[in-house]
Amino acid sequence: MEYLEFKPDGRLAKYVECYWYAFSPRPPFQDRESLIPDGTIECMFNFGDSYSQLVGDVREAVKGSHVIGIRKEALTISQTGRQHFFCIRFKPGGTYPFFGVPAHLFANAFHGMSDLFGKETGELEERLYHAKDNRERVVICDGFLLGRFNEGIYEVEFAQKLVPALLAAGNIKQVLTDFNVTHKTLGRRFERVLGVSPMEFVKIKRFNRAVHAMYGCEFKSLTDIGYSCGYYDQSHFIREFKRLTGLTPKNFLERQFTIVQVIQPALAERLSQKCAPEEK
Repeated sequence: MEYLEFKPDGRLAKYVECYWYAFSPRPPFQDRESLIPDGTIECMFNFGDSYSQLVGDVREAVKGSHVIGIRKEALTISQTGRQHFFCIRFKPGGTYPFFGVPAHLFANAFHGMSDLFGKETGELEERLYHAKDNRERVVICDGFLLGRFNEGIYEVEFAQKLVPALLAAGNIKQVLTDFNVTHKTLGRRFERVLGVSPMEFVKIKRFNRAVHAMYGCEFKSLTDIGYSCGYYDQSHFIREFKRLTGLTPKNFLERQFTIVQVIQPALAERLSQKCAPEEK
């Protein structure tokens, strides 16, 4: 499978993590793959075959171009056809200035692109499909996003200042004091701009570091990984991991999800902040 990433225009760098391209003429993944929570929202322009979300044993088709909201738990997909994507991966809180829609309204689900972009979706999709190469697609997406950049700037900038502070402290009370905000205001801004609560975001980031450590063979045991990422003990590590993925850390690693391995370089890039211990 071919997988490439491209940087956005510098004016978008605070909001867009990257554009990425994936192509495979044959099914690159297992029948069941896990889209793990990673704190991002993605716009997926799909020029290949449709794939399915698995809810239990029920397959629900994900057709055409779509948005994957921030995930509070892993989503299971089956992507066993020809893959051809060009996508926008937004940083935490990065979608709000462009969509103008509270992020929590499309969290943990797939939504048709037209639900957010309206009639512009078809024209944008066609331009991306007929572009001569990925560099031209980057220019097209840069122009499209810059043209929509007109809402919620204050809320986004405030939330983005809160994110590193929260991850560094791992303590809501400390952040409330430092930023002179109430618990209700903090929660409301996170839900609106990022799509999850402050502590849900901390848990997702801590989980991401654990997944990266598991695949990176940085530690001798899963117990060491748990402690290094701020879990109180092995029981806490297993409980949180299972809540987010439906699997224990050991079982998750045994499954060796192909899609998780593919995103490891991108995941490592996102993990610039230390995991923070959960608030007691």
